[in-house]
Amino acid sequence: MNEMVPRNELMKQGGKAVGGIGGGAALLIVGALSASAVPAIIIGGVLTVFGLIVASKSKEDKLAGGVVAGAGILTFLKGMPFLSHLAGGLLWISGVGLIVAGGVSLYKFIKGLKARG
Repeated sequence: MNEMVPRNELMKQGGKAVGGIGGGAALLIVGALSASAVPAIIIGGVLTVFGLIVASKSKEDKLAGGVVAGAGILTFLKGMPFLSHLAGGLLWISGVGLIVAGGVSLYKFIKGLKARG
C-alpha cells in the first residue's frame, strides 16, 4: 500500500535526483572536453580551485565542494600521459554512477508524488 511521503523527504529526493543526474552529466561532459593534455590540465585546475573555494565557504557545501575538487583532480590527472586512462575511466565510472543514483532518487520522487495524490 502506498503511504504518503512527507514533503521534506520528497524535496530531498527531488534535489538528489537533479543533483545526481546533472552532476553525472557534467562529469561525462568534462571528461569528453578534456580529451587532450592542455585542456585537461586547465579544466582540472579550474575545477579543483573552484571546488576548494566552495568547500571552504560554508559547512553545508563541504561535500559538494569536495566532489567538485575531486572531479577537478581527476580531470587534471587525465592530462598526465601516464595516468590518462585510469583517470578517464574513473571520471566515466563516477559520472555514470551519479546518473544511476540520480535516477533511483528520481524514481523515489515520482513514486512519492503519486502517493501524495
